[in-house]
Amino acid sequence: MFHIYFRVSQMKKMTNKNMPTKGWIFSYSPKALLLCVVFISGCGDKLVPAPFVFDMTRLNQDGSVNDGSDYAKHPWACVQDNQSNLVWEVKKTEPGLQNINNTYSWYDPDPQTNGGWAGKANAGVCTGSDCDTAAYIRALNAKKLCGLNDWYLPSRFELNTIVDTSVLFPGPTFPKAYFPESLAGKYWTDTTFRTRRGGAWIWSFDAGSDTVVEKSEAHSIRLTHVAPKKPEVKTVQK
Repeated sequence: MFHIYFRVSQMKKMTNKNMPTKGWIFSYSPKALLLCVVFISGCGDKLVPAPFVFDMTRLNQDGSVNDGSDYAKHPWACVQDNQSNLVWEVKKTEPGLQNINNTYSWYDPDPQTNGGWAGKANAGVCTGSDCDTAAYIRALNAKKLCGLNDWYLPSRFELNTIVDTSVLFPGPTFPKAYFPESLAGKYWTDTTFRTRRGGAWIWSFDAGSDTVVEKSEAHSIRLTHVAPKKPEVKTVQK
């Protein structure tokens, strides 16, 4: 590749000094150009990510395991990611607190956790609670979804763990086998944008990418919970 680069560089110098600018590219060696194209194409193939393999356990409202055989007849309420140890709420299509189409503004009145800007209260469109992230967190914890009462807004990193990179635009880029109610919307994280406190990071599940929006905007929400890690079983060496 160094030889190709050296030859092209020398030809550019020759062209600039001794040849008219029009048509100078046709003076390159066809073999050199072909090698450049092949080299670049090969690099492009390596940049394509392999689909992520999800390993999740479906849970019922009482925290028991759902076999996942028929969501229509026996819907599950949560899923536990066995790789990250995070438990995620599964939304619903019927009206109510967990309706997939509800939207919420970003709001956290606690100066210790709001990144320096509380956001805006009750500025979304929803049912079952006030339409901001803090109100929704309180309501879901009061419901004790899947027997848990410490649900919280995921961080930018945590929400990224359920992005299915094998799904193309327009999504939704969720693993549908576990989130059958998925909406290709923008989902809030708890992460305030460092250089603009009035903004927070969201994940867009149409293209599976993250960006920053104003906390006063109305977007989707999906809460998470950290499951306790299982104790390691140590074998006795004989």
